[in-house]
Amino acid sequence: MTEPIAIVGMAVRLPQARTLDAFWQQLLDGTEAVRAFTPEELDTAGVPDRIRSHPGHVAMGAPLDDVDRFDADFFGFTPQEARVTDPQHRIFLESAWRALEDAGVAPGSFPGAIGVFASTGMSTYLLNNILRAEGAGEESELSYPVLIGNDKDFLATRVSYKLGLTGPSHTIQSACSSSMVALHQAAASLRSGESDVALAGGVSITVPQTSGYVHKEGGIASADGHCRPFDRAAGGTVRGNGAGVVVLKRLSDALADRDRVYAVLKGSAVNNDGNEKIGFTAPSVRGQARAVSAALAAAGVDGDAIGYVETHGTGTALGDPIEVRALSQAHDATSPCALGSVKANLGHLDAAAGIIGVIKTALVVQRQVIPPQINFSAPNERIPLDRSRYVVHTEAHVPAEPLTHAAVSSFGLGGTNGHCVLARHTFDDRELPAEKSEFVLLLSARTPQALERQARQLLAHVESGSPRLDDLAFTLGVGRTHWEERIALAVRTLDDVRAGLSAFLDRGVRASDHPVAAAFVAGRVSHERLGDLGAARKLSLPSYPFAAESYWIDPVAPARAEAETRTPPAPTAAEGVSTAGIRAEIISILERLLGVDTIGAEDDFFDLGGDSLAAVDAVSILRETYPVEIDVDEFADLRTPLAMSEHLAALLEGTATEWSGTVRVREGEGRHLFLLYPAGGTNFAYFRLAEHLEYDGPLTAFSYPRELGDGEVTIRELADVYIQQMRSVQPHGPYQLAGYSFGGNLAFEVALRLQRAGEKVCGLYLFDAHPPEAYVGEHLTEAEFLAALPQLMASVLPDAGIRRDAPPPRTVREAVEILKARPDWMAASEEDFVRFIKIWRRNHEALKGYYPDGKVQGRVVVFDAQEPHPEEEVDMLRIKLLGKEHWASHVDGELHTVPVPGNHYTMFTDLRLVPRLAAAFQAELDGSAG
Repeated sequence: MTEPIAIVGMAVRLPQARTLDAFWQQLLDGTEAVRAFTPEELDTAGVPDRIRSHPGHVAMGAPLDDVDRFDADFFGFTPQEARVTDPQHRIFLESAWRALEDAGVAPGSFPGAIGVFASTGMSTYLLNNILRAEGAGEESELSYPVLIGNDKDFLATRVSYKLGLTGPSHTIQSACSSSMVALHQAAASLRSGESDVALAGGVSITVPQTSGYVHKEGGIASADGHCRPFDRAAGGTVRGNGAGVVVLKRLSDALADRDRVYAVLKGSAVNNDGNEKIGFTAPSVRGQARAVSAALAAAGVDGDAIGYVETHGTGTALGDPIEVRALSQAHDATSPCALGSVKANLGHLDAAAGIIGVIKTALVVQRQVIPPQINFSAPNERIPLDRSRYVVHTEAHVPAEPLTHAAVSSFGLGGTNGHCVLARHTFDDRELPAEKSEFVLLLSARTPQALERQARQLLAHVESGSPRLDDLAFTLGVGRTHWEERIALAVRTLDDVRAGLSAFLDRGVRASDHPVAAAFVAGRVSHERLGDLGAARKLSLPSYPFAAESYWIDPVAPARAEAETRTPPAPTAAEGVSTAGIRAEIISILERLLGVDTIGAEDDFFDLGGDSLAAVDAVSILRETYPVEIDVDEFADLRTPLAMSEHLAALLEGTATEWSGTVRVREGEGRHLFLLYPAGGTNFAYFRLAEHLEYDGPLTAFSYPRELGDGEVTIRELADVYIQQMRSVQPHGPYQLAGYSFGGNLAFEVALRLQRAGEKVCGLYLFDAHPPEAYVGEHLTEAEFLAALPQLMASVLPDAGIRRDAPPPRTVREAVEILKARPDWMAASEEDFVRFIKIWRRNHEALKGYYPDGKVQGRVVVFDAQEPHPEEEVDMLRIKLLGKEHWASHVDGELHTVPVPGNHYTMFTDLRLVPRLAAAFQAELDGSAG
């Protein structure tokens, strides 16, 4: 078990909640800070009419008040420096100060090293305000002050500089899990002795805040602007804005310093999914479960000890079930455990999400109440709460037994997972001060106006509760910075406190008739003479009242901005089509999507860093901008802005030719290597393979032919279609063909037909393709195929958590729900899923009716997966497990079998095995060339 770390101070700046008490009340009341934006707010944000009128535009969010305001004087900023500084940096700096005050740590007098571990979102203030300002002069360029004020690198170090903190100072970024990683690193710094106090936190503010967003079907953003974690109606998340900071000490030091302890950080863990998942942005059950297990081990507790988990809980139909599945695997427990997610209240705070979850959970274990989970009515069908230890409370819940341990998860896009375990801390009873004991309370500020506000805050605090006088004297005397403007009260009762503060506010009386009080007002401090503080502890008091003013750079006026950026109406054939104009628009779209400053007309989309997610976004924007139908495969095949613009212009004019259906997996020179897809009709496997292949020629794949419609097909019909497509890019042989699984059988028939037509086939490569005898006959009904689908998907996606014994889907629509577990298809529509299932079944049935009527001449290579195909799966699909040597009866020449690691699926899906398959394939290609 690692050394426990105490959370001794906290601060938040959140929508509708500037203090911890306001945040807690917001949670108990079940308040949702997400709201609809008014037309005036959309005007102010500069949202153009084309976006507002978009059917997917969601004019909702969780705006943070007064992001333009800042106390520049207090932190030593010039007005110009404050204006060019990202509000994220300014609000984080204020929050760091307030958290230290809450902890009773005065940075100027603290004798040890104070570290800063901070995270922030991208500076949209730089992008949308400073760089778009009218007449901004130097502010419109990346001058030195602008760079320091907006780059993430300077978030933590600016706090250290402005507050005089001498411990380690790091900005830590891992997307949504950033501030959880910051907490983990801060704790490590304390345990190593680098820091004696550590601040950890995050901030995320997007400007303009009131623009809303455009929902995309299958994306992670909510269609209606509400986040519904764990709920059956979960459809995504919504962006939030805010900041949170915690102050940490070693528990032994906190107890020695008589700090208030919100909770104890017993253990934490951080890891990354690595490449054991479908794609870079996909979540991983294994990765998340490993992080949870490691945190439990670091804390020295088991899963049964955890009574509450503040989840990552983004309210996506895929993410929530994956997270609960990972928790269940790691906990391996039976005792009840509540789940919650603050994202339903505040939206997704990105870099600040993890720390806000920690702050909420620290309050839960301290106050022993689990707040209601809003926006939850019935569980997501993929989260079987009724058969698990987990429960979601929709009303405030007081546990029957003390809640001793709770946990927090935060998972970042890109695979960095963070998890921590918090424990309740209780203090022994202590004696009250002797009756009528005298204490001196010290209060100060930088200006007379701030001192008056300090006094009013303290008076309101005393009137709303009954703090101990020794705690007040100890906290104000030892735990606060003493400024030039001062008052001091000698008191024996809370009534004396009220009277002394009122005397200052009403008559300007600054010091009681007491030598210590008079000395403090005169500029001297004697901590040891503030009263009998032997049993005193620090307590949470109102923080310094910043005198905030507006420091802001506005972009060009919204009306002008709209006029300058509005996309012109798409031209029609009658108006004439400007290919150059379309090309300029496409280049602009791609530069924004890919973050590339200058893109040429013939630059390749994939060479520029484009991937499938960027292609989905690009196609979505093009569909919105121009009245044309274009799909992702077609877009990927066009590849360059020049080809894209010419194709779009032809579509608008009605002169476009039918897309050939070929997909260029990779460009090259020389002979094509034609790749035939597996039964699902997709080419994902070949894009992975191409990354590790050294073959110089072009790699060309095919999409399932649209012209064949939804009816049944035969292998021979498909072969005829693809021979025609092959000849359109390479009119004559020699041809090289390869196919995976079903694609191998299809490639065999294509080779057979090409040879009969007098063409030479110089290479035929089959990736774990079962011989025809394994399939022939044995047709399946639709119901039988759907019954086998869970088995198939469990094999194809071992990390998706699909149970092989799951109830079989009765309809194609029910089968869609199983397919939605595939993370790299989150952007696909339901119709895409339906089409995928139908294609898979048609191709499988085509295999059942196929038997070659001839032999392929020459050398045929079969890559044979060494791990067996799951028997239950092949039984349900009525596939006979025959050795690859059975292909010999269909070959007039040499059959060469190459063993490769993995099974029928993992040879392509396990990213550790794909390079080995590619190496084996490359060796055969090289041998053929030789």
